[in-house]
Amino acid sequence: MEVLLIGFVFVGYILVRLMLGHHITQTNKDQKKFQPGIEMAAKKRYKLAIQYFDSVLEKHPKSAVAWLYKAKCNFELHNFYEAIYDCDKAANYDYSLSECYLIKGKALYILEEYQDAHDEFARAVWFYTDKAEPYRWKGLANHQMNKVKEAEADFKRAVNFDDEDANHYLLRMDAVNRIN
Repeated sequence: MEVLLIGFVFVGYILVRLMLGHHITQTNKDQKKFQPGIEMAAKKRYKLAIQYFDSVLEKHPKSAVAWLYKAKCNFELHNFYEAIYDCDKAANYDYSLSECYLIKGKALYILEEYQDAHDEFARAVWFYTDKAEPYRWKGLANHQMNKVKEAEADFKRAVNFDDEDANHYLLRMDAVNRIN
């Protein structure tokens, strides 16, 4: 009887929290609050968006969303080291922002830091189990490190999600293997 009563109290507590909106994370709140900057980034107004997020970060230095969008903008502006820094800051405040790992991995890949890029893509894959892009990028990093079987496996996973780019890489790998 006691266990049943505790169960009802626990379920009631969860329902009250849901009704009061306590399940909404700070990240969700920030995405709504910082919509003007997010829209600037979506419209490719990267420099303005960075200025916006810099001002946000002065008041909210622990906002993972602000760091994430600043990272996106810096990446698009080819400020790769700044994007990496911004991704690290975002992940420090919300490790579940999977985009951070993908952006950081791409920046590291471009900087030819293939092992570090691979590690970031592996983190992204952990969060994006149903998307092709992180598998494709992980495959590219593996390919750069001459891990052919691992690259092939990653590309095949991406192809399972209808990724034409990964399919292209697989076909190129097959052609090279037939020549050798």
